[in-house]
Amino acid sequence: MRLNRRAFLQQTTLALGALGLGGTTLLTTAGQYQQALAKPARRKLALLIGINNYPDRALDPGVAQDVVLKGCLTDVELQRQLLVHRFGFQPVDVVTLTNQAATRGAILAAIDDLVQQAQVDDVVVLHFSGYGSQVRVLHGGQDPGLAIAWVPVDSRLPSESNPVLGDLLEAELIESLQGLATPNLTTVIDAGSQNTGYLRWGSSRVRSRPTMPTGSLPSDLPLNLSAPWPGLLIRAAEPGGLVLESPWEGFNAGILTYALTQSLWETESPTANVLLQRIMQRTRGWVGADQQPVVINHLSSSVSAAAYGLPAQLPIAAGVVLPSSDNRPLAVWLGGVPSLVLRYLQPGSQLVATTTAGQTVPLRLESRTGLKALAKPVEASTPLLTSLGQQPVYEQVRLLPVSIDLVVALDSQLKRVERVDATSALAGIPLVTSVTAGDRAADCLFGRLPAGPTTTLTAALPGAADTMPKPNDRVTESSYGLFAPNRTLLPGTMLAKEEAVKTAVNRLTPNLQTLLALKLLRLTENRAASQLAAAAVLETVQPKRQTLLVQTTDRSGSAAWPPVIRQAQKAVTKLKPLRLARDSRIGYHLANVSNQTLHLLWMSFDSRGECTALVTLPGDTTVEGADVPEKATPLDPGKTLALPNDGPGWAMPGAATWVESYVVLSAQPLNQCLATLGGNLPTTATGFRSVAQPLQLAQALLQDLSTGDVTDTYALHHDRWVALSFRYEIT
Repeated sequence: MRLNRRAFLQQTTLALGALGLGGTTLLTTAGQYQQALAKPARRKLALLIGINNYPDRALDPGVAQDVVLKGCLTDVELQRQLLVHRFGFQPVDVVTLTNQAATRGAILAAIDDLVQQAQVDDVVVLHFSGYGSQVRVLHGGQDPGLAIAWVPVDSRLPSESNPVLGDLLEAELIESLQGLATPNLTTVIDAGSQNTGYLRWGSSRVRSRPTMPTGSLPSDLPLNLSAPWPGLLIRAAEPGGLVLESPWEGFNAGILTYALTQSLWETESPTANVLLQRIMQRTRGWVGADQQPVVINHLSSSVSAAAYGLPAQLPIAAGVVLPSSDNRPLAVWLGGVPSLVLRYLQPGSQLVATTTAGQTVPLRLESRTGLKALAKPVEASTPLLTSLGQQPVYEQVRLLPVSIDLVVALDSQLKRVERVDATSALAGIPLVTSVTAGDRAADCLFGRLPAGPTTTLTAALPGAADTMPKPNDRVTESSYGLFAPNRTLLPGTMLAKEEAVKTAVNRLTPNLQTLLALKLLRLTENRAASQLAAAAVLETVQPKRQTLLVQTTDRSGSAAWPPVIRQAQKAVTKLKPLRLARDSRIGYHLANVSNQTLHLLWMSFDSRGECTALVTLPGDTTVEGADVPEKATPLDPGKTLALPNDGPGWAMPGAATWVESYVVLSAQPLNQCLATLGGNLPTTATGFRSVAQPLQLAQALLQDLSTGDVTDTYALHHDRWVALSFRYEIT
């Protein structure tokens, strides 16, 4: 039976009393919840649900030793900070249900209260992070129908004596939301429904119950199991698709939620299509093609197409100064800093904030724990620091350590002796560190092809078919190889024969160095932080000319983009994931709208581990032994550049399945890069060339972008460079 509002508040109060409110708990007090309900109409309302700590009875006893999720409470906090500080939600209007408070009855009661409270013009956000499930629903002895469900904290698997499903069917939630007065609903579901038998996926955890329970409906009310979700639905994957959470440095989070919130910190009120494209860019970089988020828009034409149905209240930013009554140090939320950059951002990095009076205040990063940091003003005499509360912050100087390792996770399916041998062999490679899969953020995985799913118990009523996948033994033994952290095999890293661990590590050393080069290059990406006004367009030239992606610097605030950029922006109103046919040919258009001459390095990697590059050259360039062609000069202010500058465009690289390219424009000459490339320089006149030592080139780029002497750290000033990234698949 559903709880009414009074009963829900009473139970919430009791639960809070039992659990306590100390530490970092995210539970909202009953008093705050009552305040939220008492607010007048025309509000922004949110219900955020996250469950990490599930009891054994909610999942399969066969995998109960590893059922705890780690990132769902982080997801709630990511959303809460975003909604309050970027979209202007009042804190009392953001209701959170976490862990033991997120029962089936409490979730339904909270949704009922949203429906009762929301008025026609209100904005409503509903978020769920936790386990999802696919269930078989019995209809009066008829063949079961399949349904998607959320797993609340008090769920339990059905049994013969108690055949009622304990999950919360999405059809029930959709039915509850039908009475919502406002059409302005955004739902985020960071949970899966894949019946895999696994709870681990490489270094990540799977957010799907590993078995498919069969049972009867928890109520006698008829449900439409195929009813569409109202409003805007942002789902971590299609039903049945893989949904993951992963470790980052100091915290875990759902792949979808982290990609979504980062994209909304750095994008100005994107439409659903633009938002999906931004989310896909991030998820592909983190977990490859295994997890594919979807955005389904059922909003009426009268409703804003922007994310969350309203424009952002704060400008694009790296984060926000959290409210505080103390003058020093300041607590800063860094939800908009790229995840890889956040991992290596060093104390001494500079941020900048603006007081409510318009005063710009440079801040020095003192320390960081997870997504929160402590910062102090660069000038000790800075007054009125409390006026910085809830003000946006931006990166100003990015300090990165010179010694950055490639972190290699050792697959948990390896035998103990294999892990010992791999640890020893990897220790002998400079700038490579090995860890146990899942212990911390990793850049790649070392292991074999995975075995099939292990046997688990399937909760089913007598006579129900067991559709659980059966175990698969390896058909043939394989060598060792490298995988993305989510277990996607990196092409060309595995042999069809047995080999010793040490032999495999020696064979894979060049691949590891190339992966480290790509990691260093990713650390330069700063589209949202750069103060240089520059833009780049990726387009197909053949078989037909079509704009694929436009990247512009957001913080520069330039409105004077040249016609080639403005036309491209108009042409990409309907964005799709970038998938190019193998016979496609591509090109770029670059634009410099800053007041400085910019030097170009274009650098690209593909799935085979191949690296290519080209550069522009200062007019007085003299590189010993180098062939310096004409038409390779830097990009002057107000100028545009086409790559390639003549011909039918560049062909897709061989048998590659994906390409990741970077356009780096620097106000400082790229002397170290030129010296590293040497010889017959690949330039805009000669076209790109293969790079034999990509790690040295990536290291040289960081040296060129850094100001001052490079000792322990690179000091990268965002008013001196911009790096724009492009990633696409080849089919």
